[in-house]
Amino acid sequence: MSIFSNQKKYFHSSLHSFFFEDNITLEQQQQSKKKKPLSSTTTTTTILKEIEEQMQSTPKSPLPSISFPPTREELKKIKDTPYELPEKYRRPIDHRIFVNRSVNLNNIEYFGFDMDYTIAVYLSPAYEALCVKLVLQKLVDTKGYPQEILQQITFDPSFAIRGIFLDKKHGNMLKVDNFGFILHCVHGKKVLKKSEYTKLYPDHLIHPEEEMGKRYFCYDTLFGVPEASLYASLVDFFEGLKLFEKSSHNNNLNDSMSSDDLESNTQKGNNEDAKLSYWSLFDDVRECMHQIHADSTLKNQVLNDLPKYVKKDERLPILFHRMRESGRKIFLLTNSEYFYTKEVMAYLLNDSKINGYNNWTDFFDIIITNGCKPKFFTEGTTLREVDQVNGKLKLSAVKEFKKGSVYCGGSFSLFKKFTQTQGSEVMYVGDNIFHDIIVTKQNRCLWRTLLVVREVEEEVNRWNSSKSIDLWNRLNTLEYIRAESFRDQDSSSSINNNTTVNTNNIVDNLSTPIKQQIKSTQEELNIHFNPYFGSTFRSGTRESYFCTQVQRYADIYCSDFLNLLYYPFNYYFSAIPTLLPHEREALNVERKEKDNNM
Repeated sequence: MSIFSNQKKYFHSSLHSFFFEDNITLEQQQQSKKKKPLSSTTTTTTILKEIEEQMQSTPKSPLPSISFPPTREELKKIKDTPYELPEKYRRPIDHRIFVNRSVNLNNIEYFGFDMDYTIAVYLSPAYEALCVKLVLQKLVDTKGYPQEILQQITFDPSFAIRGIFLDKKHGNMLKVDNFGFILHCVHGKKVLKKSEYTKLYPDHLIHPEEEMGKRYFCYDTLFGVPEASLYASLVDFFEGLKLFEKSSHNNNLNDSMSSDDLESNTQKGNNEDAKLSYWSLFDDVRECMHQIHADSTLKNQVLNDLPKYVKKDERLPILFHRMRESGRKIFLLTNSEYFYTKEVMAYLLNDSKINGYNNWTDFFDIIITNGCKPKFFTEGTTLREVDQVNGKLKLSAVKEFKKGSVYCGGSFSLFKKFTQTQGSEVMYVGDNIFHDIIVTKQNRCLWRTLLVVREVEEEVNRWNSSKSIDLWNRLNTLEYIRAESFRDQDSSSSINNNTTVNTNNIVDNLSTPIKQQIKSTQEELNIHFNPYFGSTFRSGTRESYFCTQVQRYADIYCSDFLNLLYYPFNYYFSAIPTLLPHEREALNVERKEKDNNM
C-alpha cells in the first residue's frame, strides 16, 4: 500500500495555511458543505428561521455550560481539565470569520462599512466584462486603438488574481512572495519558465516596496482583476501585429527599454510603423480605466440594470438591525458619489420590511460619500453636508454628525472629534486592502479592521476537494522522504546532489530526483487553483505577497462580512498563537517525553 494513503488524516494538522490554521477537521468541513445555504430571495421571516436552524445544529460542548467571561465558580468546575482537551469548537467554515489579531467585539461602539465590493457585491463575471468592454471603447475613441480589439478581446475570468504585479518595463505579470522573490511570471497569456525570465530578473527578485508606483504596479483590488486581464490580452493582440518595439530576445520581451520611456515612439493607430511600449500600454489602459469610473460611464451602466450587476442579499438589513439592537452605531464611508450611493443603497435596503426603517438612511448613524480614501485617513478634505433633494453640497459648516444627514469628504480627525471615539472602539469593514486596511495601521488610525476577501470562498472549496488533499499529502510525504534521506548524516558524509528515492511503493517514478517530484507536485497544486498564477494566497508552500499583507494588516477577514450574523456582539475573536520553528520543536519534544512516561 502506498504511503500516500496513510497521510489524509494529517492533512488539516499539517497545512498551516491561510484557512486551516485552526485545524478544523475534514469531517466538520464536509458537514458544513452539506448545510443548506441561506437563500437571498426568500422573505425576512424565512431568512431568520434558516439562521436559527443552522445555529441550533451546533454540536454540544463537552465542557460544562459556561458564560462569557467565565465566573470563578465555573472555572472551579473545570480546573481538572485533562492535558489533551477535545477539539476546540469551530463554526461551519462557510460561516467563519478568520483571525489574524485578537478582537473583542464587546469593545466596538461603531461598525463602519465601505460600499463598493463590500456592502454592494458586484456580480462576476458580468461586472468585470462590462468594465473591459467600456475600457476597450475608451481606448478606441480616445487613444486611437484599432476597432478590432472590440471584437477580439473580452474579459477572461480564468486569468488574473489579486496581488499580482505588472512590470511596466517588460509587460510581465509577476506573482511574488513577501520578500519579492518571483513565484510566477506570465507574459500576455503565456506562462514563462524560470529559464525564460532569468535574463530579465537574474536574482529572481523584485523590490515591490521600493519601486511600487514606478516600475511595478500592484493589482491588489477586485477592480484591478479585469484591468490585469485586459492588459495581458492587449499584449498578445499587439505582439501578434508586431506593433511593440523590437525586442532584444525572444518572446518580444523588451529588455532594452528604460523606465523613462513612458510614451509611444509614434502615433498609435492603423499606421503599420506605429510602435508601442509595454509602459505606454499600461498608461493608456490605466487612464481609460480611471476615466470610466471618474466620468460615471461605468456607474450609469450599472444603475441602468442593478439586478444584473449588484447582488441583493436579504440578510443585509437583518445584520444592520441586529447591530443597532445591540446598541452599536453604524456608519457608511465610501469613495462613491452621493448620486450613485443613493441608488445602490436604496436598491439593497429600501424594501427590507423591518419596522422602523422606511429609508436606507435609517440604517446608518453617519453617512459619508466621496470619502477620498486613503486621503481621508491623513489630511482629509473639507467636510460638507449634501442636499439630499438635488445632490448639491451645502455651504454651511458642519459642527457635528446628524442622523439622517449625508456628508461629503471629511477626515479621520474630524470623525474622531465628532464621535468622541478611540481607535479600538471602531471596526471598519472593507475590501480594498490598501485604502481600507493598510492606511488605518500606517497612519495610526488604530481602527480595528475586517477585510472582505471574496476569494476565500472559492479557495476553501478548492482546498476541500479530494485533489487538493491528495496533492498536499503528497507534498508532505515527499518532504518526509527528503528529511529521511538525510538521517544519520553529518558534515563527514559524502555529498550526492542527485539523490533519488528508492523506497518501494512510495513514488511513481523512482528514477526522478526527490526535488523534481516536489516541484512537479507543487506545480500541479498551483494549476488546480489557477492555470496561470495558482492560489491567490500561496504557491506550493510559499505564501504570496498578498497573503502576507492580509496577515500583517487585517485584524480579521472573511469572504463575506454577513458572517457576522453567526457571532454574538460580545464575541472574542482570539488569534491562534504562532510559534517559531524552535518553539514548536521544543514543545513536540516535551510532549513526546510525557507520552513515553505515561
